[in-house]
Amino acid sequence: MLALHKVFLFSLLALLFPQTQTNPKQELNDQLYEAVRKGDAAAVTAALDRGADVNAKFRYGATALFKAAERGNAEVTKVLLDRGVDVNVKDTFYKATALSWALQNDHFNVVTLLLQKGAEGAGDVLMTGVQQNKEDVVKIALDSGKIKPEDLTPALAFSMNANTTAITDMLKKAGATPPVEIDAATLQTYAGKYKGETGPEATIMVKDGKLSVAGFGPQVIPLMALDKTTFRPIAFSGITFVFNVEGEKVTSMTFKQATNTNVMKRVD
Repeated sequence: MLALHKVFLFSLLALLFPQTQTNPKQELNDQLYEAVRKGDAAAVTAALDRGADVNAKFRYGATALFKAAERGNAEVTKVLLDRGVDVNVKDTFYKATALSWALQNDHFNVVTLLLQKGAEGAGDVLMTGVQQNKEDVVKIALDSGKIKPEDLTPALAFSMNANTTAITDMLKKAGATPPVEIDAATLQTYAGKYKGETGPEATIMVKDGKLSVAGFGPQVIPLMALDKTTFRPIAFSGITFVFNVEGEKVTSMTFKQATNTNVMKRVD
């Protein structure tokens, strides 16, 4: 009977004071993240020395490096980089990297550190420098040695369109070549309205010998030619507009973004 009373008592205690299982590794990782959030490089080092995982994933799959990059803390970033943090992890929500956060918040000292450790995205750094007319940022991108020829041409096109002479000269010295030139008469044949089965109506316009598109957002988007019938936005990649010609008449435009394709018929 006494044994039954003991079993009942221990069961009651378990209900009143539930025992929580702690994960020591997770606690260390949480301490690492908190130290990074506070910008405490010494605490970051201490947490790593005690066994915290420098590549531990937190909300949306981001690592501690994301927070250091977002905050622009170069000292903490250096500690994480020295400990072998993966610089090219993408989060699961924005599909962004630590470099994306540093770049978005104008933390160019951190951008430089990340590029030096092999971070991808030098083309985005270059275009940011061109768009913001910041020669030092353009230099950071060019000096990284990670700029591809296909990154240079749109950067040069944007620079020439914005009349930023100094940056245009920098890009030409780096080997940038102007985009394909299409004669004004051909460009004019593309002008007009296009509509797909679903989605917005797009308007193609010609101004000052350049093609632009409206309808994919609040702003008119300048385009550059990849060949006689294929164009892309100057300011960003991943999207193309292909004009479909039957005989001598433009009948439709194919809008492509990643794996998505939408044929938009000419309606004017």
